[in-house]
Amino acid sequence: MFPYTIAAIDLDDTLLRSNGTLSTTTEETLVRWQATGRQIVIATGRPPRSIGHVLPPSLQGVPWVCYNGAEIRLNGECIYTNHIPAADTQTIVLQVLDEMPGALIGVEVAGTLYLNRHAERATPYEVADLVTLEQPAAKVLIFSETKEPLPSLASAMPPSAQPLYSARYPHFIQILATNCNKASALEHWVEAMQHALADIVAFGDDTNDVEMVAACGRGVAMANAVAEVKAVADEITLTNDEDGVARILTKLLDG
Repeated sequence: MFPYTIAAIDLDDTLLRSNGTLSTTTEETLVRWQATGRQIVIATGRPPRSIGHVLPPSLQGVPWVCYNGAEIRLNGECIYTNHIPAADTQTIVLQVLDEMPGALIGVEVAGTLYLNRHAERATPYEVADLVTLEQPAAKVLIFSETKEPLPSLASAMPPSAQPLYSARYPHFIQILATNCNKASALEHWVEAMQHALADIVAFGDDTNDVEMVAACGRGVAMANAVAEVKAVADEITLTNDEDGVARILTKLLDG
């Protein structure tokens, strides 16, 4: 019996190469994996609008765990949410502005990134008074425009929210709903599909992958992963530029 029927794979610095593309070897391996009836789930911190254009046709119809677990999308439809309530989002924005006057803050609401002021960013956004947003937020973002590391937030978050710090991107802080992570979203999805986390081989590289790599049946850290991910992984593969995901999937398929 094949032990893992689902592969949950992070995008940036895991499935994608450092130039943001998918190698032919990896794409062919993913197609081979799917051809056996096994499934793929994309698990990323990206918003849905930033996912489709980097994936081949074979991955357009698979589940996407987006915003680090705040949503699951399937064929464009949102089938699960774990959002921060609007009132708490407003509280968080005011707390951040109190601690970091002049900070660039973003709030992801209903598929749109709202910023508190104009900024030089490639991602489409709208400027808004963030404390007036009345819908739950997938996440709140704090950016250092100079790329200098941001200090940890001193103020306690509302009980509904938690900060997520990245060892790889210290100039960027994300705030998510409490207990929102890729593993919790995957757990919801596998239960609905009558599977279990034990059925999943998971791949990741950064702090936002720790829970997923630790919780799934087999956790795989990329060779380029941060120490926190390697510490909880069952196995370390090659880097994202060396088809590390394909290497493990091929080994499982041929094993």
